Parts: sequence; C-alpha cells; structure tokens
Amino acid sequence: MWTEKYRPKKIKELVGQDVVVKRLKGFVNEKTVPNLLLWGLKGTGKTSMVYALAAELYDNYDENLLLIESSDFIEQRKKWLQDNNRFKRFYDDQKSAMDIFKGMIREYAVLAPITAEFKLIVFSNADLLPPDAQQALRRTMERSNRTSRFIFCTTKPAGVIPAIRSRCLNLYFRSLAKSDALDTLLRRIAREEGIELTEGGLLMLKRYAQDDAGAAISMLEASSAISSLIEGKAVKEVVRALFMQRKKVDALVESVFRGESKSMRTDLERLINDERKEGRKILLELYEALRSKMNAERCDQKLFARLMLYTGETDYELCYSLNNMMHIEEMMVKWHQQQNSGVNKQPGII
Repeated sequence: MWTEKYRPKKIKELVGQDVVVKRLKGFVNEKTVPNLLLWGLKGTGKTSMVYALAAELYDNYDENLLLIESSDFIEQRKKWLQDNNRFKRFYDDQKSAMDIFKGMIREYAVLAPITAEFKLIVFSNADLLPPDAQQALRRTMERSNRTSRFIFCTTKPAGVIPAIRSRCLNLYFRSLAKSDALDTLLRRIAREEGIELTEGGLLMLKRYAQDDAGAAISMLEASSAISSLIEGKAVKEVVRALFMQRKKVDALVESVFRGESKSMRTDLERLINDERKEGRKILLELYEALRSKMNAERCDQKLFARLMLYTGETDYELCYSLNNMMHIEEMMVKWHQQQNSGVNKQPGII
C-alpha cells in the first residue's frame, strides 16, 4: 500500500509540520524524549511521526515501541487483551477488562528495555480511553519515567484529562490545508509512480480526502489502477466505488427521519457487522450525514442542536458500552421522535 510505502522514515521527511519536526529533532540529537501529547486533525501525520521518532531513537524499534489503538481495546475489550502477544503473560481471566488493561500497562511500563534507555508506549485516539483508565495511566507515567515514555495521539485534546496533558509536551499538528504540503506530497508520489496527476485530479483528491493525507494517498493509488492519467473524473469514479459507506449512512439517516424502523435496524446491523465498523466511527459518520442533510434542507437550527445533544449522550455511553447497536439505535429513535414532535424537549425525555 502506498500509505506505508511513502510513510516518512525520518522525522525531517514529515511534510507540513515544521515546528513539530524542529522540536523532535532536538530530542533525537539528545537521545531522549519527554512524555508527549500529539494532537491535530486526522491525517496530519501524528502516527507517522511516532514511527519516524522510534526509527531514529532505536536500532530496532519493534522491541521498544508499543502502539495501542485505543478504539480497538474499547471495542473488543478482553478479546483484544487475549490476542496481544506482549500482554499474554499479564492476562487474568478472573478480572474485568479494564482492570486487566490497567495492570498490564503498569507492569509492562516498569520493565526495563534490553537494548535502549527507555521504551515508547503510544496510545492512538487516546481521547477514547475512559477517565479512570487515564487516571491510572497518569500514575503509571510518574512511576515508570526511568523505563518508559508515553505518547498520546488524539484529534480531541479536551478528551484527554488535564492531569495527563499537564505532564506532556503538547505538540500541535496543523491542518495540511494551511500550506501546500499535501499538494507537494501527492505530486511527488505521482511522479515516483510514473502517473500524471492533473490539477483537476489534485483538487478532487483534496476535496474528498478533507486534508487527510492517508485518505488522499489511498484514493490516488486506487485511481492509478483505472488510468495513468489522474483527472477529476477518475477520482470521482474511485470515490463512488470505494467510498460507498457515506451513501449507506445517508440512507440510514433518511430511514430514521421517515420512521422506517425495520430499514433502520437492518442498515445499522449491516454497518456494525458486515462493514465491521466500530461504534464511535459510525456515530461520527451519522453526525456528518445528519449535518449535511440539515444544511441542505435548511432545517431549524434549534432542532439540529437538540439532535446533537442526543448524539453527545450516545458518544459518552459508547465509551463504557459493550453493545454499540443498542445505544445508537436508541439515539436514532430519539432523533425521529424529536423531528416529528415539534416540541423543544430535553435529552433523556421522550
């Protein structure tokens, strides 16, 4: 995949993040790094920076880098813990998933690395971790500073508790739209792959990717399979073929507003099971589809605000739930009732 092929191998290769690059190069020169909070929009290079930093700190970073996708743990719980080879010896089936998780991180963090001064423990989408898990991580950070450094990556820094934020160096990853970094990256990849990327194709890639470099690269790769000349039309065909998810979510929202409960349940089950979508990702897509619908139809902004309150409630509930469908389905029922009531109800009152 081109996203991996063209992932930066060194810190200086990351485009569009000059301030972050300068700070981290200084730490690499000193062979040390503090605890970090990397935040910014999706696709701006946070994960790529983590891998580049590890590659420059260690001769073999596989031994000293542990990257935890928080959404996987929140979604799968004990299954994720059982399947993680590094944590198998810490697993205890008699404890809850959260207790096992906190104990595993605590025990792993204090183990001294064999070939380095410290390990890197990275949490992607750190805002998804419940507050009690974050509090436990804060204590572990303090106790294991000699053996481990913690890196938290997030698009929502407010979702990371202040106790962690204050103990990390905060580094902001700016939007790639604020520079020509994404243009430069896509043109370079096209040149190295021997394909021609037109201005129209470039504009269409940026439009559909919404400043997400990974998405833009994936769409460019898919478009190259159709033609070596990447024009706007080719990108549109790829988006229609590979990104039908949005249409399915739009159809689901339409079912909600029409009160078609059977279609709503069937479509939601398909998204969760067949598409293997994690609950909070589906919630985000539903939010985007709802916002587009409300804007296109010039709906009452007060109604939109009330529906968003239900969405916020569901977002919170999904942090602790093992049944995503139940909470999302309940939210959509409330959307339908609110849309048809014409009454300014408060969330929680149907």
